[in-house]
Amino acid sequence: MDIKTQAYEQNYQQFRSLNQIMWQIPVLAMTLTGGLWFGVASLGNRPVLVSVLLATAFVGNLTLAGILYRFRHVMECYLAWLKAADPASFVEINNPSADQGWVERKCNTGKTVRTLFLFLLYWASGLSIVVLVFYWAERKDWIDMHDETTAVSYYDQRALDLADSYESVDFETAYPYLLPFVTQGGLDVLDIGAGTGRDAAWLSKHGHSVTAVDPSSEMRALAENLHASAGVQWVDSRLPALDSPEIEGKVFDLVLLSAVWMHVAPSDHEAAMQRVFELTKIDGQAFVSLRLGPQDDDRGMFAVSATDFALLAERVGFEVSQVGDFPDLLGRSEVSWKIFQLQR
Repeated sequence: MDIKTQAYEQNYQQFRSLNQIMWQIPVLAMTLTGGLWFGVASLGNRPVLVSVLLATAFVGNLTLAGILYRFRHVMECYLAWLKAADPASFVEINNPSADQGWVERKCNTGKTVRTLFLFLLYWASGLSIVVLVFYWAERKDWIDMHDETTAVSYYDQRALDLADSYESVDFETAYPYLLPFVTQGGLDVLDIGAGTGRDAAWLSKHGHSVTAVDPSSEMRALAENLHASAGVQWVDSRLPALDSPEIEGKVFDLVLLSAVWMHVAPSDHEAAMQRVFELTKIDGQAFVSLRLGPQDDDRGMFAVSATDFALLAERVGFEVSQVGDFPDLLGRSEVSWKIFQLQR
């Protein structure tokens, strides 16, 4: 066998090997994607691992698409050499006969199989990234709902224990900055996150009309029992909606948010601030105490930025004044409070 014949045989065998490997790529892609997607479905709420698997499916399928392109290019090079070496024996696949139907001619062109393979690879890759995006979007909604439920559950379960510490601090000690505004009665007051009702009861007894809002049923029941004679309207509602019938259509001279903002999910901050603005009368004001301290997942508390809060309040239309910084009245060294006055 001469050298030319040996080279022809060698290239022919190389072409066959490449062709066999190329046909394995779809099987490899299905195994990769199916295994990774099954892993995602089995992991449940493990976001890091889910993200890694979906990202691997995305990158893996794109990589296999690139490999397929490269295989096809190399195989075309081998075909071109084989055709040049022995034109008489070469079977042309890119020129179907004219007597074939349109569909048959289309399916018999040289790149149909590669195109279909690539479509499936791009489809699997695209679906992986779409699933990843929707996974994180749904997870964000779940986190917000979970944190809100966690906060309410915490106060429901510990209402009696917390009542002792809350009620041990009188209104004048807790809110010295409010006294100039509430010494004379006649204000319509909205107390958001009223808790045990200490503040709402004090304000009502000093001549103000008070609507006290809290989403914890145990806290509301406790507040009504502790301050049954206060004449406060107790309401089950929460930020950012505050859409209960007792509040709908009303505006208030004074809105209080004491130790509330850290329970509002960051994604709800703008809607919550806008709702507070809507509930505040023109020339009315809101006082907000911001808890500055570590995030507490067990109580559904988020870390809070005073700068971000002030910028958001200004953006929705409030004039913002910083009242001052105060230590934690319950003696927690890691927690301090910053008070803002929001004037409409």
